[in-house]
Amino acid sequence: MKTEELFERAPVWKSIFKMCLPTVVIMLVMTVYNMADMVFVGQTGIAAQVAAVSLASPFFLLQMTLSTWIGGGGCTVISAALGAKNTEKAKAAGAACILLSLVGGILLGGAALLFPNAFLHFFGADAATWDYTAQYLQILALGTPVIVFSNVFANLVRAEGAVQTAVLLNMLGTVANIILDPLFISGLNLGVQGAAIATVLSNIFTACGLLFYLRRRDTILTLNMRKAFHMPHVFREIFALGIPGSVSNLLMSAVNTITNRIVIAYGADTVAEMGAGGKAGMIVAMVVMAIALGVQPMFAYLYGAGNTARLRETFRKSGILAVSLGIVLSVVCFIFRFPICGLFLKDEALVASAAHITALGLLGMPLIGVYYLAVNYLQSVGKAAQASVLSVLRQGAVYVPLLLSLHGLFGLFGVFYAAPAADIFSTLLAVFLLYRAIKKILSPQSRIRPQKSKIPSKNQLNFHILSMTFSLASVIL
Repeated sequence: MKTEELFERAPVWKSIFKMCLPTVVIMLVMTVYNMADMVFVGQTGIAAQVAAVSLASPFFLLQMTLSTWIGGGGCTVISAALGAKNTEKAKAAGAACILLSLVGGILLGGAALLFPNAFLHFFGADAATWDYTAQYLQILALGTPVIVFSNVFANLVRAEGAVQTAVLLNMLGTVANIILDPLFISGLNLGVQGAAIATVLSNIFTACGLLFYLRRRDTILTLNMRKAFHMPHVFREIFALGIPGSVSNLLMSAVNTITNRIVIAYGADTVAEMGAGGKAGMIVAMVVMAIALGVQPMFAYLYGAGNTARLRETFRKSGILAVSLGIVLSVVCFIFRFPICGLFLKDEALVASAAHITALGLLGMPLIGVYYLAVNYLQSVGKAAQASVLSVLRQGAVYVPLLLSLHGLFGLFGVFYAAPAADIFSTLLAVFLLYRAIKKILSPQSRIRPQKSKIPSKNQLNFHILSMTFSLASVIL
């Protein structure tokens, strides 16, 4: 079996690179979708349109929250089931994810279409950016079901080790978006509305490619959603195990909303500066996050199979890779911070301010991979409660109080310093909590028994619900 060969017998470094490559591509595609819109919208020279893309970014993160919740949870369940040689459960989990992605996408997109003014007010749009943000949001809302479906399905493909397929399909979406953006934004003079249309069409191309993938005879994935109800408990497992990763995205959406609502008081130009200044840090964070997501199926599989020695080696080497990439990318982005910001802004004064914001944001990026690795490792071995704690800490319990207090003390400059301070503190705390939580599992003397289907307890689910409620409250407040 391909998955068994890759996860259990191939050299560890080879397995890590094969699993991480598609997730790096997937994460970069997500980033490119967002960045490409701002790059080409920036060519219009209208700062209010650039600000509109930044103001609407929380909705993009809500789409990714839903995708990560379903896809991340499904990926963990499927990988653990395959590790335990339970193919039927893996099939049921895949079918459940397809159903949840379609239903969830329709509900989220429908809410934005039914209550657009509420969303716009929520995101902090003002008179200068309201119409532009509304145009961008409306198209993204219409495309939510297909965007969520394509991102969830990409996670499922990754769970069964289909590396080349995942890379090719995501490259298809990336290329399509890059081609369509200038066509709709400048060629058809649609501005931000054209950027949103290009994003949705690109995801449609990716979804079509993923559907074609189902024609393979050696995949356990299926569109027959009735299979999910053969083992209805997989819904509960997907729900619980997917929350830790999704909480992080949801809190990012909340944080972006809170930040935008604070910064909009300083004008649309400042929002555009913040949006452009955060892109370099986003590149670093997405790449190291992809490393953590890439090895997650291996963690879950090896834990399910009871292979302690290989689990320990995989964890150590993936940590080396994540930290190394975080350091290198942070240095590169710092050196090229002016050209990077110049992609989104034309005014030299705005570029200079954005470059300063970039330099500050990169202070917390070199070791942030440790934080993401901790969250995904704990999620993979069934310690979803601990993973949820780490997810909530960085974006909620740490960043939001820092943001509000530093802004109150130092005004706009305090906002710039909040993110790196939260990143550094959260990484140090993650190291401490991770060491305490997993030292027994990773010790050479430990022995992990092969894991059977493990349904999270009622107390675990209550904690997950509390975590999600905290995230939603952060957005509302």
